[in-house]
Amino acid sequence: MKITLANAEAALDDVQRDTDKLHSRELRKAIADYIEMQREAIKALRRKMN
Repeated sequence: MKITLANAEAALDDVQRDTDKLHSRELRKAIADYIEMQREAIKALRRKMN
């Protein structure tokens, strides 16, 4: 599971880099908010596993 969580974090980093290339400021903001929410979920899963 830890490898899967690391892969999820790496995927979020990739999405963040791709998002930075978008022209729509509103869409970038919405995606950034979603990414942050997912990062918090990953942190919660890590705490639950330990």
